[in-house]
Amino acid sequence: MEKIPILLESWTIGGHCGKGDDYHYHAAPLHLSTTSGLQPIAFALDGFAVYGAKEPDGTPMNALDTCHGHIYNGGTYHYHGTGTYPYVIGAMRGVVATDPATAAPENQILPQAFSSPFRPATSPLTGASITTFSLTGTNAYSLQYKIGSSYGYVNDNWNTSNNYFFTFINTSNVTTTAQYQR
Repeated sequence: MEKIPILLESWTIGGHCGKGDDYHYHAAPLHLSTTSGLQPIAFALDGFAVYGAKEPDGTPMNALDTCHGHIYNGGTYHYHGTGTYPYVIGAMRGVVATDPATAAPENQILPQAFSSPFRPATSPLTGASITTFSLTGTNAYSLQYKIGSSYGYVNDNWNTSNNYFFTFINTSNVTTTAQYQR
């Protein structure tokens, strides 16, 4: 597994948006421990839970094996996320199927989470950083980004008929709109 810097691409929480309107992590989402309490912060593709720096009962994390986890209190196996390599999972402890088309040691696990985007991918905004993301109404959000000293926005909302409405305001203050249906 390749070592990934904890602050890649100006992240503040270790993840980024993918091409399928998904959000995924390359580093442990330890910030979720503040809202999840003693619940898992994630689940691995082999089905085992991933906890933050504490055990499910609130005690400090026990020693970790090479997979970055351990058997808890003689019972169920689970992983831990940490701020040091390998951050989340060193290897899968559970049984998984791997894609024979991907070479070791980076074997891709099958099946992968599937996302069916409802809109076509757009080009990346080079140099952009997300500055705010907020709920603006029922099923409505606004994302603000910054490139240099200028701000842009992506405002979206949807209805119960699976209609999605986007308003894009670029850093030159030019507005475009788009509508999609899933």
